[in-house]
Order: sequence, then structure tokens, then C-alpha cells
Amino acid sequence: MSVLPHPPFLTVLDRVFDLAQQSNLSKQNSIVKGILLSIEEQIVKRGDALPSVNSLSQKLGFARQTVVSAYKELKDRGIIISRNRKGYFVASESTEQVMSVALVLYSFHSFQEGFYNTFRSSLGDGIKVDVFFHHNNLDVLEDSIMKISGQYGFYVVAPIDDPKMANILGSLPSSSVLIIDRPPPSGNSLPFISQLFEEPTYNILEGLLSDVKKYTGIKLFYRSESDFPKGIARGVQRFAKANKVALEILSSYLPGSVEKGYLYVTISDTDLWGLLEDCIEQKYVLGEDIGVLSHNDSTIKKMICGGISTISTDFDQMAQRAADYVLSRCELHAFEPTVLIDRQSF
Repeated sequence: MSVLPHPPFLTVLDRVFDLAQQSNLSKQNSIVKGILLSIEEQIVKRGDALPSVNSLSQKLGFARQTVVSAYKELKDRGIIISRNRKGYFVASESTEQVMSVALVLYSFHSFQEGFYNTFRSSLGDGIKVDVFFHHNNLDVLEDSIMKISGQYGFYVVAPIDDPKMANILGSLPSSSVLIIDRPPPSGNSLPFISQLFEEPTYNILEGLLSDVKKYTGIKLFYRSESDFPKGIARGVQRFAKANKVALEILSSYLPGSVEKGYLYVTISDTDLWGLLEDCIEQKYVLGEDIGVLSHNDSTIKKMICGGISTISTDFDQMAQRAADYVLSRCELHAFEPTVLIDRQSF
């Protein structure tokens, strides 16, 4: 007597119910597997709604918490998402995806692009990474965190230096958060791999005192309202005061304003490119006519104008350690060293 094949499944409920009845999987895994098979068999596609927690619980006779746990596993993998008061929806048809990561950065500066590339490649296949930018705007950051909370398996966040930051981060599951780039909020116990600014800047300039003294003074381009780390300005100010070095802090570089005899310290690449363009036009020799010291190293700074000296952390190493933490969850509370990369431009 031949056995009739299963008819095509018409709904996710049918698929999950059939699997739950005839498989030796755990209750939670039968729900997860049933939904994954429903996606693979195109019973549902990206954007389609899934059965509610209550309907699955009643149909299967499973505890409501079992369904909630299964949906959470699929959310952590980035396969499904939840929408307030609307239910659960298919977010990805890549059913082999094992984790989804939200990466929250300041903006796509060249050094942060390098961080992303290393971080993404170090995680390997099967992990989805979505990138969000807050542009040093606390409202944008808070809104982004509220929208993504509960939608990802892990959150990697570059925080803003603000007293409200601890409360904002508190809306994320603490066991699935890593702080990067900037130091974590004071008193916060979240894991982090970050960099320091004030002490390294001060100490590096102290080590360059004899070179700095050959210049009339320092011109620092710093904008307090931007995403520039406050510690950089404090470090330069401390150094100048301690060593009686003339210091001028300017909000940005004005084209045509370069002067011989000064050490220029930049944070923004926009200021650096404008300064270098004028140096080329005036045929100034870096390290002789003027000095240039930039923050945050990048490939182009190795090549342009014979090389630009930088004060920088190793963003590739930071990204590698961040990825390792996401994969292993080993303890991580560390500051990546900030060093001088001397290319004879000061």
C-alpha cells in the first residue's frame, strides 16, 4: 500500500504544526525550523506577516513562552522582526543566517569605513551587519536605539559623551551590547573596546616638545559642537599651558590662510585637505616651513604629500577585537593604545 505524499502546505501554521507533530525536535526548535522551512518553501516571503504568538500557542498546544523564545531566536538571527502592535514579519530570506548585528557609528569617516570592513570580514559568513549613523546627535541616537532595540542579536555602539547616554543604552539587553571607539558612560559596566584622547594627546605632544618649540605656535582646528572628541582639545590645551606654547583654536580651516612657522593640528579630514592644498600651492615643505599633525590614520595619509604624521589608534585591531567579542563573549574592558605615527610632517 503506497503512502500518499504530504499536500503542499498553505500556511506557516500548517507547516509548523506538521513538523511539531512528526519530528523529534524540541518544541522551540520545531517552531524555528518550521518557520525557516516556510521561508525556504516560499510559503512566506520577506515582508509577509507571521502567525501571532497566541495563534501559534493555541494551534500547537505549546506554552506561550515557548513561542516567544522561538521568535526571539529568529529575531536575534535577523530572520524576522517585530513591529509594535502589528506582530512579527519576515525580514530576511537568508535562512542560514545565524546572527544579526546592529553597528551604531558616528558617521562614515574613512577610518570608520576601515573599522567596518575589518569588523564585517572578521565576523565571517552567516552574520548580518546593519549600520546606523547618529552624527553626534543625541536625539538621532536615542531614536535609532529605540527602533532597533529587540530587533537584533547583538548591538555594537559608539556612544556620545552625554549624561543621558547610560539611560539610552539601558534600553538594550546588557548581555548583547559592546561599546566601541569612545569610552563608555561613567560608572557603566558594559564591555568595551575604546580609545582615550586627552592623556595620549598630551603625552605624545610632550614627547615632541623639541619639535614643537621650533614653531611660532600651534593652530588647532576644533569644533565643540561636532563629533570631535573633547579630550583632544583638552590634551592640546594642557600641553600648551604647561610648556608656554602659543595656541590658537579655530573652528575650521579657511582656504588661503596657511602661515609659515606654525604647527597645524587637525581632526577633520576636510580641514586637513584644505590645508594641504594651500601648502602645495605655496610650495611649503612639511616639517620645515610648517608642521602638520593629524588625528586618525588612514591609507591616504600614508601617501599624500610624502606622508602625514598622525596620532591614532589601530582601528583594524579595534574592529578585530570587537568581532572576536561578538563571536566569543569573552570578557572585554580595554582601551586600544593611541600612538604617534611619525612621517616627518612636523
